[in-house]
Amino acid sequence: MLSARGQRKLPGPMAGANSRRLHMAPIRFRSSTVADEPAIRALLQEAHGFTAVHPTLAHRHLCWKYWEPRPDWRGSRSFLLTRDAQIVAHAAVVPAACSGGNERLQLLHVIDWAARAQARGAGNALMQHIGTLGDAIVTASGSEQAWPLLPLMGFAESNTVVTQYARPIRPLLYLRQAHEARRWRLAARCLRNMYWALRAPSGTAPARQARRIAREEVAAARLPWPAARHGGAVLERSADIMSYWLQCPALPMELYAVENDAHTQGYFVLAFAPAQARLADCWLDCERPEAWEALVQLAVRQAARHADVAEVVAVCSEPLLARALQRCGFHARGARPLMVRAGAGVRFPAAGIRIQMLDDDAAYRHSGSSGLWA
Repeated sequence: MLSARGQRKLPGPMAGANSRRLHMAPIRFRSSTVADEPAIRALLQEAHGFTAVHPTLAHRHLCWKYWEPRPDWRGSRSFLLTRDAQIVAHAAVVPAACSGGNERLQLLHVIDWAARAQARGAGNALMQHIGTLGDAIVTASGSEQAWPLLPLMGFAESNTVVTQYARPIRPLLYLRQAHEARRWRLAARCLRNMYWALRAPSGTAPARQARRIAREEVAAARLPWPAARHGGAVLERSADIMSYWLQCPALPMELYAVENDAHTQGYFVLAFAPAQARLADCWLDCERPEAWEALVQLAVRQAARHADVAEVVAVCSEPLLARALQRCGFHARGARPLMVRAGAGVRFPAAGIRIQMLDDDAAYRHSGSSGLWA
């Protein structure tokens, strides 16, 4: 650095030793524990500019995401790179079993990735370590800054494309969007959404109904869980996994059985963020297009019971559900390929994977204020 006289000041022998010691200190990879929570929270604040009261940093939420037991994973789901006991990078995973044909893979959706600015190469090192815990790491989300870095960390595009959909149901509630600096743009947005809402169809097949299922009733409900069809692959569900999701402290979630003449054909899950209802997961043990349209309309009807919901959103990577969403008045708002970092020798499904919002943190991620899609 420069001294007050503008001359370069040479570090003393102790400063040089400390610098070399810091540079030479090994980077270690380990699982995190609840004791690491304050340091993880501080790193996420530093890396993402979160405030201290950001919902992502709530104690109960972090414990549920990282350390609360899940039936499909042992131990912590949060991992650290450390140097001299200081955390330099963090990432967590949402595990899922992917089944299709004769293949069954352990996939890990990476969430809450963060690294210190001076920790060059930490992201790649972290992904290498996490990659040994499953067959492949996958993601379809990430900030505009992080997305271009994925190929540098060994990720490649798959044949699966994940599309976001939105359907406005109360267009006037968009007027509350305080981040819209230009009022004319907000007015135009409301008019467009009003047009979309008026054009959206209403009603469902009379024989079908949605029945809410409480968390303690999931095991006895005997819901049909997703199954691979036509060469594609699905991420597995179970009563225990669904029970875990329904305990999410970040947002309220509601599970509904879809019934046809007292016969349970499928289910859907709604998550409620500020001003937004999310079709977080759904399945129907049927391939008739009109049945899938009925499921979507049932979900919209249940979401509309909440007076503060401006829109219903979903993500989709399969044609059958995509067509049902579009016919029910949903509009595509963006799409990204599912990025994959597969382990050596792993054969990733070529026909595509069924992705829902529950498969990473999209179902419950929010900032505490409305961030509407339409």
